[in-house]
Amino acid sequence: MYLTLPDPPPFTTAGLTEVFDSYWQDQVDHQLAAAAVSGTQTLLRACRRSVSRPDPILYLPIGRSARSRLVRWRLGRFTNMREECPCVMGDFISRNHFLTCRALDRTLLDALPVAPPGIHRIDYALNCLPVKASDGPPSYWSALLALLHAIDCLVHPLAVIPADLDSGLLWFSAR
Repeated sequence: MYLTLPDPPPFTTAGLTEVFDSYWQDQVDHQLAAAAVSGTQTLLRACRRSVSRPDPILYLPIGRSARSRLVRWRLGRFTNMREECPCVMGDFISRNHFLTCRALDRTLLDALPVAPPGIHRIDYALNCLPVKASDGPPSYWSALLALLHAIDCLVHPLAVIPADLDSGLLWFSAR
């Protein structure tokens, strides 16, 4: 990375930050371009394009259990792909299966924004979240949290998972 510094190197913190942000953004863009061609790196393709700020799911005003679900979805740790889904289709549980799973309320999925080809609909909804909490929640916010709660209950059939108390109301009331 030090080889990419301009000559002479910037002496201000802002100048160095700009150089480092540009370097890391170039690295991510290169990996995303390679992933788009090869069709691999599902989780990388699901992430936000900008590396200069953290993902909003880490700081938006939501409860702990809802944030846990958002983070687990983003990290790909939500599903156990070795188990069959309890829905009538009998498919193995996977991120893509949830788009057609009959055990989930279809209206929750329909409330999410339509994703471009190659991007999972839930990932796209997460990528469309505003960067600042003051911008307010999108119209699909409550549906997204309810959908992830339903998926959590589906992949953990033996656990009793209580419904979220806020179901997105924290963000609505924070405005």
